[in-house]
Amino acid sequence: MAAPRSTDTTPLEARASEWIAPFSQAEHLVRARDWVLELAPGASPELRFAALTHDIERHFPGGPQQDFATDEWDDPDYLFAHSTRSADIVQEWLEAAPEAPDESFIRGVRRLILLHELGGDADADLLQAADSLSFLETLQELVAGWVTHGRCPPEKADAKLRYMRDRIRIARARELADDLYAQAADRLRNAGISG
Repeated sequence: MAAPRSTDTTPLEARASEWIAPFSQAEHLVRARDWVLELAPGASPELRFAALTHDIERHFPGGPQQDFATDEWDDPDYLFAHSTRSADIVQEWLEAAPEAPDESFIRGVRRLILLHELGGDADADLLQAADSLSFLETLQELVAGWVTHGRCPPEKADAKLRYMRDRIRIARARELADDLYAQAADRLRNAGISG
């Protein structure tokens, strides 16, 4: 089951959607927000916005790099640098917005982006689950490309898919992730990448 595509956006989310549109992984961000709304229809504006922007640092040159062939997918140095840089970029964008949201909103979004890889409380766990579901749904070709372009072996690509599934703490999201993982693993096999 895929989360329905949400047409329910706030004006700030609409502006952010335009901001993230040039990013090659914009669909992943949009779908993460959709998954948040599927898992928690009454999600806070901060959680919705954090989902929509949580990986934006990857759009801008100079970010942390990960050696897909050797680094562990849960490398704390990489996850910390990635989450912090995304939070910094989003905070700067929010503070410069024509109608900047209040400081409480900005702090809430920043906190969630900082926690999106690790989870840790109810909202952070929701964001992490939505991130994983969207990754498994929208970035299957990206993962396959890592292998075909020699960035990592097939086993390591499959390990990334399993990592994204296995880190989910929310039972309903975990059930949904099992199906999405199976589809992503099939995509690797059908592409002749894994056995």
